Amino acid sequence: MNAPTRSDFVAALEGALGELRDDHLRLSERSAHSARRVPYETDVWARWKDGVAYVEAVRPFGDADIAGLRPGLVVSAVDGISIEQAVRERLDGGIANARCRDWALRHVLAGPRTGTQRITMIDGGQEKHLVLDRTEPHPGGAPVFGRRMGDERDIGYLRVRFGVDNAKVVDRFDAVLNYLDDTRALIIDIRDPPGPGDRDVTQALLARFATAEAAWQIHEPGPPGRKVDVVAPRGKAYRGPVLVLVDHWTAGESESLAAGLRAVAGARIVGTRMAGLRGELGEARLPHSGIVLRYPAHRTLLMNGEPREKMVPDVTIDLAAPQGGPGDPILYAALKLLEPCPGPACRSAPGSPPPARASLPR
Repeated sequence: MNAPTRSDFVAALEGALGELRDDHLRLSERSAHSARRVPYETDVWARWKDGVAYVEAVRPFGDADIAGLRPGLVVSAVDGISIEQAVRERLDGGIANARCRDWALRHVLAGPRTGTQRITMIDGGQEKHLVLDRTEPHPGGAPVFGRRMGDERDIGYLRVRFGVDNAKVVDRFDAVLNYLDDTRALIIDIRDPPGPGDRDVTQALLARFATAEAAWQIHEPGPPGRKVDVVAPRGKAYRGPVLVLVDHWTAGESESLAAGLRAVAGARIVGTRMAGLRGELGEARLPHSGIVLRYPAHRTLLMNGEPREKMVPDVTIDLAAPQGGPGDPILYAALKLLEPCPGPACRSAPGSPPPARASLPR
């Protein structure tokens, strides 16, 4: 590979990795022309359904959401090129099975890092045009956020955002969980990770829900063979019911955290299918450039033996046909599961409905 500059070399590596159609692959460096990372830096999740490019989800407050794109619409063209042709060009003659076509579709809709993207969509049988002003992806926000909810302020809400200062996640998580320790139930929101997480951080968070050593994930194959991740208690364990909010942007370590909370805390998962990034990451450092390649090194399984990327929520939400009125349909569904409150520990009025509008800052 002969590249005149380091940026060109990185771009060439990114192009080669793109041929593998795996969004879990990434480099430690990026070029000036690097595409948006799927899913972390994108705001449209789509797939091919009955031969059309169907929008399943739009990230709240992203460029697409602001422009008016919404779940349930069909994309027919991007920047004046039919979506079918754009996907063919993105695959560049490579494998065109269903998984690869969905992969290419999401990369086409990711758009440029900055600039204008024009999307033609079909809404109610009518063709409409949207102009998206693409802005530079910015992680922003705190790595952990918490508050109390409900009329009695007895439901805890805790949002974890991997990719925002991962080194501070554990300390901040502990502080917020201690504040919410006396709540009757806890909602953990992991829908908005702007970047990859860290396995040690995942283990530390899960440890706050363990009352004894607990197995939560399997690696296969692992050195010297199958390896089971076990978490030990750390600090005072949260003992109330736990609900975990996920969506298509819940990716990588966030998916591991969801699986772990289900195994260790008996959590129920609410939302859409997750990103489905496959495998446990390993690292390889290129000897001359020092660039680090992170890649799926081996399979990651749930405790029932199923691949982690096939994990589905316990309660699945269709964002194109949400229930419960305006606001955040996934959060609304979680709150609905907590009403009426089970057991004598409930301090809320039995049978009281969830709020008509369930919204929190994202």
